[in-house]
Amino acid sequence: MNRASLEQTAKYFGDLVVFQDVSLELKRGGRYALLGPNGAGKSTLLRLLAGVLRPDRGRVLVDGREPWRDPARTRAGLGLLPEGAPLIADLTVREHLLLAAGLRGLSRTQRAAEEERLVDGLSLAAFYSRPAGLLSQGQRRRAALASALLGAPDFLILDEPGSGLDPEEAGRLAALLTALPPSVTLLLSSHILGELYELTEEVLVLAHGRLAAGGPWDRRPEGCRPGETALRRQYLALIGEARP
Repeated sequence: MNRASLEQTAKYFGDLVVFQDVSLELKRGGRYALLGPNGAGKSTLLRLLAGVLRPDRGRVLVDGREPWRDPARTRAGLGLLPEGAPLIADLTVREHLLLAAGLRGLSRTQRAAEEERLVDGLSLAAFYSRPAGLLSQGQRRRAALASALLGAPDFLILDEPGSGLDPEEAGRLAALLTALPPSVTLLLSSHILGELYELTEEVLVLAHGRLAAGGPWDRRPEGCRPGETALRRQYLALIGEARP
């Protein structure tokens, strides 16, 4: 499950038109940034791809199938960090990872190796046996990230993964995402433009009820990373392209 597309897709909530006639294609192994103003429908688009919502018009396909029609099969190949990083309050971090391992069909050996990788990579050891309801915001975010990343799923959808993380924790997350297998398709939504620039290759901008496929980042020579002002200029230009 690592190719996805929207075909003339629309989504409404009552009389509110979130977006309409949106078409896009995410290719196998692509690294995509999803940008847009608050309220543009980014989280809704991610939930459509994850099969949590169904479209009101058009089609959403993940590996040739509509994800909402077969949620169990969708979850087996999907790593999802939704908005707010929801966790089950009474379950410990370890129990959340066991649940994710079961959904993805990992063997005991695979699960143990993945637990070790993520406990170390996201520094979970200090609260690994603590119920989610007792975790801080940053700890909850890291626990939810671990569940999403467990087993290197084919399709990884992360909504604001760096929210609530301190610079050191954000660096650990970046290292894990950079080390993803090349076959994994990554769709990353964030307001941290520098994070997106470092971790993705192409930009998709959702604004004014439609999607503008902005294409690749405007890359600088090796080692010459643009500042936040330059990245914001690119972003605002792409929003302008999305206007009707």
